[in-house]
Amino acid sequence: MSRLFNRLEVYTLYFLEYLKFGEFGSLIQAFVYMFTRKSYTKGGIVRTSMGKFDTRPHTLDFQYINYAYEIGIKRFIEKENFHIFMDIGACLGEYCIWLGAKGKRCLAFEPVKGSYEMIDRNIEINGLRENVKAHNYGLGSKHSIEFFSINQINPGASKRVDAESATTQKFEINSLDEVYSGFGFKPEERILIKIDVEGMEVEMLEGARKFLESCNNVVLIIEEKLSGEGEITQKLNTICKFEYGSIDEYNIYARKVGNL
Repeated sequence: MSRLFNRLEVYTLYFLEYLKFGEFGSLIQAFVYMFTRKSYTKGGIVRTSMGKFDTRPHTLDFQYINYAYEIGIKRFIEKENFHIFMDIGACLGEYCIWLGAKGKRCLAFEPVKGSYEMIDRNIEINGLRENVKAHNYGLGSKHSIEFFSINQINPGASKRVDAESATTQKFEINSLDEVYSGFGFKPEERILIKIDVEGMEVEMLEGARKFLESCNNVVLIIEEKLSGEGEITQKLNTICKFEYGSIDEYNIYARKVGNL
């Protein structure tokens, strides 16, 4: 019963958000997708409480930029005290746009070229060049070139595959340990990191070992749907000491409490 009430709350928030900004086209498309599981949206500029976004036709972009989407994560973020936000697997950059407008320093990491270009476009639309930086590569355990199968309706769900095909693209992967020294982080800065890398979460954490050890104040938001909560926490426990908790049915948090 509680799950039903939670879903009713989320659907109501979606509805009110679309009404608030007069985005009736998005509202209609949300109903269409609910019943057909297809997107007929024409794309273009959509406004939400997260900011103003360019969206792609025939995708679910219009849904993912709604404040109600992943509402549990947003409520968790709003309670956190941090200076820097990193979105690993950033899709449209919606979290970085939202938080950049609040004055946070944000870094978006997105290997899918089409999605990276949308992030860059949305940074420009919202006038956030000073606060938001986008990087056109993914984060894993080491530098590599990988094949990804592109999900046309939901580009954010594109996944790594073993072999090239007509539906794949090549992407660059780096480890966070290889690149973080160039970001100029200060030891006293509080860092919040959102990780949604479609099953590569454990690899990404292995490639962030030195980074996590060097951070005094870091909190991770990790989607565990594909990698599994047990595998993720087991990996983190080999790196630093963390306390864990649940955010929603798919996401956990890990708050660093010390080094090993």
